[in-house]
Amino acid sequence: MSVGEACKPILQSQEVTEVSDAELVVAALAGNTSAFDVLVNRYRRAMLTVAQQIVQNSADAEDVVQDAFLRSFEALPQLTDLNRFGAWLHSITRNRALRYYKNASRYQPEEDMELHLNRVSDTSQADPARIVERELTQEAIRDAIQGLPNDYQEVIQLYYWAEMPQKRIAEFLSIPLTTVKWRLHKAKDLLKTILEKRGYGVDI
Repeated sequence: MSVGEACKPILQSQEVTEVSDAELVVAALAGNTSAFDVLVNRYRRAMLTVAQQIVQNSADAEDVVQDAFLRSFEALPQLTDLNRFGAWLHSITRNRALRYYKNASRYQPEEDMELHLNRVSDTSQADPARIVERELTQEAIRDAIQGLPNDYQEVIQLYYWAEMPQKRIAEFLSIPLTTVKWRLHKAKDLLKTILEKRGYGVDI
């Protein structure tokens, strides 16, 4: 299967997931804009996670990600190691988020980030008491994650919220896969300990 065949408008197809970042970058550099669209679709949620961690606001994070994608597209010819596209994109996103936060000169607590931990498929028919209990638990999880070291926060948010596989997290953060696994394991243990001390019995 050629890169051109893989980079069709239907970005969620199984075929597209089998195309490497390097192949997509080559196609994008050759003028295939659909290839870059695939990369956008592949990394957008992870970039939002990184941006939100810094700017602490969903709307601002969206602006940061749009800016980061634009700048990465313009700078794509400067990428020397095509296999490190994810790590390169992470660096751009982080730098743009830090610049945005510095220029904004304000801190606005994030209230609408939905952590995909202990998700429930349908709450419309749930008992109101259970809904309140669930919301309190999710708030406790958010608070607990904010108390983790930054390295652990980033990995666990990418894994649960951005739903990024561990191998891709390693590529995105430019760290060994074993480090990702260790940080994720440690973060889960710390979260469980924190939540248990606060009276929450949550499976992480």
